[in-house]
Amino acid sequence: MPFPPTPMTIRCPFCGQPVQVQVRQVIDVSEEPHLKRLLLTGRLNVFICPRCGNRVSFAAPFLYHDPEKELALVFIPIQADLKEVDRQRIVGQLMDMILRQLPREKRKAYLLQPKEFFTIQSLLEAILRADGYTDEDLKAMKERTLLLQRILNARRIEDAEELIRENAEKIDAEFFRLFHEALATVQEEGSAEEFARIMAIRDRLLELTPYGRTLRSRTQIIEKFTHAPSAEALLEALLEAPDPETRQTLVALGRPFLDYRFFQNLTRRIEEAEAAGRQEEAERLIALRREILEAREAVDQEIRRVYEERARLIRELLSAPSERELQERLIQRIAEIDDVFFDVLQMNVEAALEAGDTQLAQALNLLGQIAMAILQQTLPPELRLLNALLNARSEEHRRQILERNRRMLTPQFQQWLQQMEDRMREEGRAEIAERIAAIRSLAEQVAAAPAILRPS
Repeated sequence: MPFPPTPMTIRCPFCGQPVQVQVRQVIDVSEEPHLKRLLLTGRLNVFICPRCGNRVSFAAPFLYHDPEKELALVFIPIQADLKEVDRQRIVGQLMDMILRQLPREKRKAYLLQPKEFFTIQSLLEAILRADGYTDEDLKAMKERTLLLQRILNARRIEDAEELIRENAEKIDAEFFRLFHEALATVQEEGSAEEFARIMAIRDRLLELTPYGRTLRSRTQIIEKFTHAPSAEALLEALLEAPDPETRQTLVALGRPFLDYRFFQNLTRRIEEAEAAGRQEEAERLIALRREILEAREAVDQEIRRVYEERARLIRELLSAPSERELQERLIQRIAEIDDVFFDVLQMNVEAALEAGDTQLAQALNLLGQIAMAILQQTLPPELRLLNALLNARSEEHRRQILERNRRMLTPQFQQWLQQMEDRMREEGRAEIAERIAAIRSLAEQVAAAPAILRPS
């Protein structure tokens, strides 16, 4: 169960305005992984003063808990200047919050001796070392993180733009990964105004840096293919792709088109280039064919691996001695309950029916029903509503769903729909983006119209 933030009133150090803020005292990455992104990007316990507009980082004690890596790390800001007895009391209170919520069998020895840190930097290094980062990695990441924080904390977009121009060559794939983690966090927890500001910075990053321009070209090529996918469109996109990463993405997205006919067409182009004396072009196409074959094999291996993992998971879940135990196992493995899980589950149901094992088929169907129910319960209300709208039978059905959920059709929900639409377009999922755009338009209509009165 996630730990809710604690409301506190503090004074802005710039203008003295009392501001009520939501302070995170426990970060349990197994429950709320996005809080780790907040911490690593310097945005945990940060607020914007409503009077002066300054961004303020509030140094409050907190506990970082990662049960998978058996980490219990307590941050006590050195500027708090606490006596030993007060420091031990705070550590005890934070640990007690975790221990009260954990089942007895999960209370392991590492929780009895939490490590204490007095600077954020030393805490972050401990977290990243546990993630497998070396000293050299940490040094490079520190430089990227500092640059990212300077860009994100710029008061004006012109200041951010100047920093981007000065450091354009340093802004690489790893920097963009950190940036998109920060963007995802703002999308989940930030205001619409803050999200719009970060998106404006992203536009400058894409425009003003060499890697950003490559990334933008990649997105455009992928969107073009996914808008009208076909074997011919896939080949053209692969020929146009600016780098191996783009081609790997296209191979993964277009795997169903990579059949005998596709390679026959590519071989024909090679032969035509050779016949016309365009040897350089022919060699490039031969190298592309080899690269596509290797990428296809890697995609197929990954698909096999994931399907085998989900098959093992289903066998493990079926061995649960009771429905309650089954639910607990599903909750613990919720991250693996995805489209592949349900695909493998359905294949198992069909195989059981073909073999005449109706008892196994019934058990598998029950597993699917319980998994779907738990999955729905864990989704935020907005996402549950969007899923219902995407699965609606018709526009009239969507309108009815929106009417029943009229109280949720706030400006914030509309902004969230816009963000989801933008995210789908960035990921090359144009069809879903268009469906969300239609839902957003209909939601605006329903929100603006008078409520439909029904007899009580």
